[in-house]
Amino acid sequence: MAQLDRPDAKTYRGKKADMGGTMTADSTGHATSAAAVVTALEEDIVLGRLQPRERLIEEELAERFAVKRHLIRQAIAGLERLGLIEHVRHRGAVVRLYTAQEVEDINAVRDLLEGHAASLVALPAPDADLAALSAIAERHLAAITAGRHRETFRSNLEFHSRLFRLCGNCALVAAIEMHAQKSHAYRSILVNDQSYQEWAADAHLAMIEAMRRGDREALVRLCREHLTPAKNRYIEVWNSRYS
Repeated sequence: MAQLDRPDAKTYRGKKADMGGTMTADSTGHATSAAAVVTALEEDIVLGRLQPRERLIEEELAERFAVKRHLIRQAIAGLERLGLIEHVRHRGAVVRLYTAQEVEDINAVRDLLEGHAASLVALPAPDADLAALSAIAERHLAAITAGRHRETFRSNLEFHSRLFRLCGNCALVAAIEMHAQKSHAYRSILVNDQSYQEWAADAHLAMIEAMRRGDREALVRLCREHLTPAKNRYIEVWNSRYS
């Protein structure tokens, strides 16, 4: 289980080849944009490679990604806008450590947004949409079985993005994605929990089946329940350390 925080939280020493982040790259394999660096560091946070309160050092990140420091500064600003890092006096940029109350607040907003989006999806869903979601769910389960955490993370995002786009409200989908990104700062708490990952995969299949049957009540309930485990585990660990 990923740690929430450590009193001696270390400085992040960026590694080049073994961190596994997906980036836009040129022919040399180097990152070519601040957005590519954001994507890679976002994955490092979600997958527990970067821990809460760990420092991000511009010089080391520039070396890892083989980019100029101004691109690293842009990436750090982007991560701050996403709520994944913050600036701490005398320490600089660090991975954000959310309080239990902040996590409760984020989850409450996500519950409202995602439950409402599920209530707007046209049911029963067309066969083409069900097939697309089923294909993503299969890839997600295969990634879990093979222990490919990055692919598990990305295919999970793809599944929910594809589902919520069916609500037909682009502004609502954008709000869902914004608050989901904030949750990346604490969802690493379950990244290595195989039983949770398998539960999530089963929940995806249950959502598809509810859409097939036209069971709106079940779909809304499943979407809302999907948010609970990571939130509860994070708050449990937080309270054991800081209450």
